[in-house]
Amino acid sequence: MNNMKKIFLGLAATLMLTACNENRQPEATTSVDSASVVTDLMMSRRSIRAYKDSIISRDTLNEILKCGIHAPNGQNLQSYEIRVIDSPALIDSITQAVVKDNPKIAERKGFKNIFVNAPCVVCIAYDTTYDMAQIDCGLLGENIILAAWAKGIGSCCLGSSARWILDSPSAKPYLDRMAFSKNYKLLYCIALGYPDESPEAKPRRQDMIKFMD
Repeated sequence: MNNMKKIFLGLAATLMLTACNENRQPEATTSVDSASVVTDLMMSRRSIRAYKDSIISRDTLNEILKCGIHAPNGQNLQSYEIRVIDSPALIDSITQAVVKDNPKIAERKGFKNIFVNAPCVVCIAYDTTYDMAQIDCGLLGENIILAAWAKGIGSCCLGSSARWILDSPSAKPYLDRMAFSKNYKLLYCIALGYPDESPEAKPRRQDMIKFMD
């Protein structure tokens, strides 16, 4: 990571984590520089699928997740539950269970685990009795992803990993260990780790945006 990128991420981390302070009062104005840093943070984010073995400290994870739960959510119901797995042994055990029922998963190039080889994964469940809960989970996830990137930590949203766990009889004991509350169901996972790649941005469809007069 070059020096300019380190400086940028350092500024972004300060802004993001300050914004996640529940005791912070909103300011009347936002400086142009601060706004630019946040915008650049969003635009520089990439889905990361190659990670270093470096462990993310629990203190760092707690700061990131604190930003996550301060995302907007319907009626402040906070209709999500989060489970964090950063144990290599547990990640390996879940992977082995899933692969037992679906061996083809392990045939992928460079395969180590079902979470794109990340050293940490955040599992997010939603309240199935609330029809807006999945939206809340998406907002939660975006805050987690941006807060992580502000600290130089890459991420990747994983719907397939959640589906594999849900559909795998051998993985059921691990799903049970997550102990989600009644009526809560695993929705998706977020892989987290220090990036070992710098992928280029993929094109986005500007034509999907239309203004109505």
